[in-house]
Amino acid sequence: MRILILGINYHPERTSVSPFTTGLSEHLAAQGHSVKVITAFPYYPDWRIWDGYRGKLTQKENLNGVHIRRVLHFIPWKPSRLIERLLHDFSFAAAALIAGLGEGECDVIYCSSPPPAVALAAYAVSRLKGVPYIIKLTDLASEAALATGILRPGPLVRLARRLEGFLYRNAEAVFCLCDAFVDSLRARGIAATQLHRIPDWGDTENIRPGPGDGRFRAANNISAGQFLLLHTGNMGKKQDLVNLVRAAELTRRDEHLVWVIVGEGEDRELIESEIQVRKLENVRLLPLQPREALSQMYADADVLLLNQKASVKDAVIPSKLLTYMAAGRPVIASVDAGSEAAREIRKAKCGVMVAPENPMALVEGIAALRSDSALRLCLGANGRTHAEAHFTKASVLGAYDRYFESRFANPASEVLLPGGAAAAD
Repeated sequence: MRILILGINYHPERTSVSPFTTGLSEHLAAQGHSVKVITAFPYYPDWRIWDGYRGKLTQKENLNGVHIRRVLHFIPWKPSRLIERLLHDFSFAAAALIAGLGEGECDVIYCSSPPPAVALAAYAVSRLKGVPYIIKLTDLASEAALATGILRPGPLVRLARRLEGFLYRNAEAVFCLCDAFVDSLRARGIAATQLHRIPDWGDTENIRPGPGDGRFRAANNISAGQFLLLHTGNMGKKQDLVNLVRAAELTRRDEHLVWVIVGEGEDRELIESEIQVRKLENVRLLPLQPREALSQMYADADVLLLNQKASVKDAVIPSKLLTYMAAGRPVIASVDAGSEAAREIRKAKCGVMVAPENPMALVEGIAALRSDSALRLCLGANGRTHAEAHFTKASVLGAYDRYFESRFANPASEVLLPGGAAAAD
């Protein structure tokens, strides 16, 4: 089968959807399919094109059996500003459309969306080539834009929802990462036969539970006796990490409690400024860590932090939560109780939840976990068990294999999803 993949993030980016688009592309190529990927030059989460990739309009690569074409697009200075975000989305969509038309024949087009503009490019290429397109829905774009303040209720939201509905209805299939997406799209009138729940995977192969060897603590001047709270991943509007800084300020006199925030993103400078203004010495702000050091970083932590704005309610399960569960460490989540993150934590029994945007509630939740080592061990073990049962890479990629085989090789086959649930066909 000849598969054309459109996605704005790809290797060597290590966060967001990049590991999943890369992993699926390389897996399909290893299965003997012809796989071509149209993507951007790496820019995320720094929001600038990485060194070594600048000054080019396009570039071709071959990596692990995948043919990659990178195209130039607009990178926002302030990603939360609507006009810049639209330029970001549609400039890539336009470049991907042109590149896609030049990539020869294919049997199916797969796109990772949002941004919805990428799905619009996939729709256009599919019509011009006379082949179906598939959407992997990584977020409900209009809902996420409302939750983070990029959009406000009004004509633009209605227009965005109409565009999304048009693209979903015309797709061969929409892969949804969680049941909340399926329910939301069915409520919008998308046929159940088009919707397939296939989650992302947690890195259960490289991230494993076990005792920390102290290297991460030693490298960051954290003693063995200090209680280490760790947050990793994107620093954006949705994460609202100022809440962690405010909670850290409430515990500044506790020399045995240390907060560590690891990652990059739009709000990193804001977080750094808030730490400096408050003169907090109990917070470490670190860049993304090397892949080979991740397992020990998590092992050295006592509790892993998940934080979201209160308005984030029906978003996807954060990929960091899957990693946290794989690490076998207890989670404390400052999230809306009705969010998908909260629902998954309840299913896994891997953590405790506190009210979002409430630093004191977070501090109190941490105190309860800190005082109960047996509970921490139990929650961590539950998370690892849940990840192994539902979110391994092998099971997720197997679900994609069964879908492609059923649709393009043996249409009578039933698609079985991770955990044994059958897709709606």
